[in-house]
Amino acid sequence: MNLFTYLWGRFKSMFFSTEAGKAFGVELIQSSKMENALTVWDDVSTGKPPWLDHEDDIITINMAKHIADFRTKLIVLDIGIAISGDGPRAEALQAISDRLIDKLAEHVSDAVRLGGMILKWNGKTWDFVLPNNFGITKVNDSEIVGAIFAEHITHGFMHFTRLEYHRFQDDRYVVTNKAFQNRSNGDGRWTLGIEIPLTAVEEWANMEPEVYIEKLEHPLFAYFRMPGANTIDDTSPLGVSCFSNALEELKAVDIAFSRKNTEVEDSKHITFVGQQLMKYANQNGVKLPRFVKGLGMGMNDNDTTAIHEHIPTMLTEDRIKDINLDLSMAGVKCGFSEGVFVMDGQNGVITATQVEADDRDTIQTIKNDRDALKTAIERALYGADALMTLLNLAPLGAYEVEFNFGDITYNYEEDKANWKSYVSQGWVPKWMYFVKFEGMSEQEAKAITQEAEQASAEKEKSLFPKAE
Repeated sequence: MNLFTYLWGRFKSMFFSTEAGKAFGVELIQSSKMENALTVWDDVSTGKPPWLDHEDDIITINMAKHIADFRTKLIVLDIGIAISGDGPRAEALQAISDRLIDKLAEHVSDAVRLGGMILKWNGKTWDFVLPNNFGITKVNDSEIVGAIFAEHITHGFMHFTRLEYHRFQDDRYVVTNKAFQNRSNGDGRWTLGIEIPLTAVEEWANMEPEVYIEKLEHPLFAYFRMPGANTIDDTSPLGVSCFSNALEELKAVDIAFSRKNTEVEDSKHITFVGQQLMKYANQNGVKLPRFVKGLGMGMNDNDTTAIHEHIPTMLTEDRIKDINLDLSMAGVKCGFSEGVFVMDGQNGVITATQVEADDRDTIQTIKNDRDALKTAIERALYGADALMTLLNLAPLGAYEVEFNFGDITYNYEEDKANWKSYVSQGWVPKWMYFVKFEGMSEQEAKAITQEAEQASAEKEKSLFPKAE
């Protein structure tokens, strides 16, 4: 029995609305405030913020995406999942958790910028579903326990949608599948059309219309919610973007950066001269330097020596100070310690500084993010375990999940220097240093260490031969 198809596309051509709920006779838990906020967060982090103004030369450097990516890098740094237990069930869960890790970084970045995402194993691959791409039908103590998901398939000019409704009902977990042939509303968008049998679409032909699972404590899916209060709508179970509280600072950074760039563009040296001088030069074949421009207005054309110098005003240093102030404030509002994001005055590049051990705000923020991600992954693996049992993919067996995260304050050069000290003090063997920092295998490292020790011993013997 095949419960799910292996491809869950993003809900691109049709956002969830009341019609998805009507298909199952339920009302979706929706919030117009959250829908509007999600649109703004997505626009801001994809280079389309509402303050863009090409006529006023206001561009965006997409600092929101940079902040989301940097926070993601710290969250998933050297993340590892170890599944322990006896038998093939633990081995199977380890294999799918490894696949999850492989795809986690890029999808966590989307969750960070949009406030959260659904994690769901579908029987073969992992699904990562962003807000506005699923409909919420029930919430229990802030946990999403009922939801509708969608998959879209196109065959030629025909468009189809499958809605998949998850919920608890009469102490059982129920999954209901319905297929629809979509219809165009004339503006390039598609909406649900007539309901059709699952067998009408080849990819869904072997799928059961309804499946029941006994004794589940949690849904087959898990929602990774960004930590923090939802200040947009405190009744919504959805999380908020990491930069939701820093939109004004992000706008200020874009404006200041745009003004700085405009000043640079206008900094070309120009010498304005009267039209009579330009005419004289043209008539007598005098080639004027490229920075000389003719301008008759406001100048004495009878005076061929009339010259007006354009001296541009460059406020780059002042602009950078202003940018760094806004960057620091934006970073603080996004959960980082003060001064994490700075603009390098030498090359104009915005960078994120090394996280130090005393960056308490940053460390606490990332810890909270990791705890939330850890809980979501544990719930997602719980769903994967239940689905394995339902589909009879691996024998039953107990398992335990252990997580490992990298140290976000780690500094490679400091670590390398410390290990050199350990070797010189004789606290660790030299070959371990070569393995850790020179990329050697243990066998290669031990061989080169032994060769070096032998060469050193022979040299010492030649310098200080023993008396006969």
